[in-house]
Amino acid sequence: MPAYVVMAAMKGRFLSERGNTYDNFQMLGYSDGTNPMTAVSAFFDSPQYPIDWADVDYLWAERLADDAANGHLGDYERVYVETLRARWGDGG
Repeated sequence: MPAYVVMAAMKGRFLSERGNTYDNFQMLGYSDGTNPMTAVSAFFDSPQYPIDWADVDYLWAERLADDAANGHLGDYERVYVETLRARWGDGG
């Protein structure tokens, strides 16, 4: 069973039927890792379906268990798509 759910802050805003706008967060899927950062990296390296990464601002992971660190909604440990891409751009 996966250890984390991977979430993303999408570029752009959600527009409700009543005309209100909200931040647009999406659940992207599940991943394993030794910590939230490695779970995000593992998901980015092998997403379960095609994702246009240009639409994603940043990602984070929440543990699928009772954990006091859960529920921060990406306020901490944000992983930006550019950072994930940079790992491969310099040969690292």
